Amino acid sequence: MPKIRLIALVVWVSLALALSVLYVIRPELLEPERVVQTLRGSGQSVVLGYVVLSIVRAFTLVPSTVLIIVGTLLFPDRPWFVMTSSLGGVVLSAVLIYYFFDFLGIGAVFERKHAKQVRWLERQMNLKGFWLVVGWSMFPFVPTDAICYVAGTLRMHVGKFAAGVALGELPIVAFYVWATGALVAG
Repeated sequence: MPKIRLIALVVWVSLALALSVLYVIRPELLEPERVVQTLRGSGQSVVLGYVVLSIVRAFTLVPSTVLIIVGTLLFPDRPWFVMTSSLGGVVLSAVLIYYFFDFLGIGAVFERKHAKQVRWLERQMNLKGFWLVVGWSMFPFVPTDAICYVAGTLRMHVGKFAAGVALGELPIVAFYVWATGALVAG
């Protein structure tokens, strides 16, 4: 199993670095209008493409904000679809990150080196972690992915974690959907 973990880590880090360099060299790739054109070119599978991108976006380093705006531009007459699929994508993406870091064994590394501190942090995350996740997810200028790594590494209860992400992201997703929709309509 450690070999699979190492391969997964190398593939993910390589993908993240390659995409980061690509986004720096060609920032227009993340422009919502360009992503909309690409998805519209996929024909009838545009809805599936949008939902899949929303779920795997954390591994590609595409900010969820970009995809929420893309969804609103793609489906201007379906704001509730965009809101629910975007929020669902954010939560599922967060849970994938949570489990991915657990799969990589990051928690085991910390536990070997700092067992006492890890136990204390695990207790704190299980007692107060829900509200920490809500607050972190609600703040638009910090990446939600970071709290996913921490929660997964510290084995916070996944249900509490997912609920915290959903509650924290709900006002942000709603704002982006309705604000973008108002700008498009206006």
